[in-house]
Amino acid sequence: MVALTNCEVSVTNFAVCWNSLLFTSTFSCKNLVSYTQSARNPHTFGLRNSSETTRETSHKFLMFNKYSNKIISKEWLTWFIGFSEGDGALLTNKNNVRFVLTQKEGVILYQIQEVLGFGTVKQFNNFYRYIINDTQSILLLIYIFNGNLVLPHRQKQLGNWIKVINKKLNLDLNLNITLIKPSLLDSWLSGFTDAEGCFNIKIQPRPNTITGYRVALRFLLDQKNAESTLLIIRDLFGYGQVNLRKNTNGVYRYSNNSFKGLLSVHDYFLTFPLKTKKVKSFNYWDIVFTMVLNKEHLVLEGLEKIRAIAKLINLNNSLTDKTGSAKP
Repeated sequence: MVALTNCEVSVTNFAVCWNSLLFTSTFSCKNLVSYTQSARNPHTFGLRNSSETTRETSHKFLMFNKYSNKIISKEWLTWFIGFSEGDGALLTNKNNVRFVLTQKEGVILYQIQEVLGFGTVKQFNNFYRYIINDTQSILLLIYIFNGNLVLPHRQKQLGNWIKVINKKLNLDLNLNITLIKPSLLDSWLSGFTDAEGCFNIKIQPRPNTITGYRVALRFLLDQKNAESTLLIIRDLFGYGQVNLRKNTNGVYRYSNNSFKGLLSVHDYFLTFPLKTKKVKSFNYWDIVFTMVLNKEHLVLEGLEKIRAIAKLINLNNSLTDKTGSAKP
């Protein structure tokens, strides 16, 4: 997990950085352990192991749908993977595995618990953790993630999970080393942005203009050890740049501050809306985007309205920034 800290500014900077989660459908799982006793192990069906990593463009959930009692939409599952890759922790400690989400907003984690039907929520001083560590629930998560991940380091963590689960349940699961290529045609990037994205508004002095100021909008994504993935995202939108952030341990940033380039960003998030509470913040950003598109920022009245909206974005961001860690 990487926090989007220090959204840089020159004069006035308003940012919304997101790391909350809201699920909208429910399911209950079958007793997965009961399926391990047959002569032909059904858990190996559809799983893939190869010495060569490939890139696919579509998520597949055959195994998850096979062993869960209720069907969850592909759009939702794809979004969940994006969020988990950005903000989740796939932990392995000797013979134990654990999945952790850490948030300031306890209500979001309780919603996750209700939707999935398993896991526990624990409250700490100023944050909450949603924790999954029972074998059957981890097995369901493996079926969601296996063959559907984008980030190589998340795939490596999943491989460690599979080794432990194979030993515990006497299974023969294989890690599917296929990596999914990010796309503007599914909701993975929406989930990833909920975890690691930042929409930023900068108001800077600009001489020789009616208002004396320039309104600039940016879309940012930060992730550790993910330069190649961020470059793919840059190419999807057709604008922006990817740079290693100074004074960080391998954290790369994708930054898009071209208004023309933000058109495709804007359209994507209207097509695949954010599922966290921070969708309200995006809506504020969208208002400013539309005002700039209509050139309302070029008059004093419009500029003052933008300042007021930006303060709401900044306030919402301060209530939802990252906190805590995945460790007990």
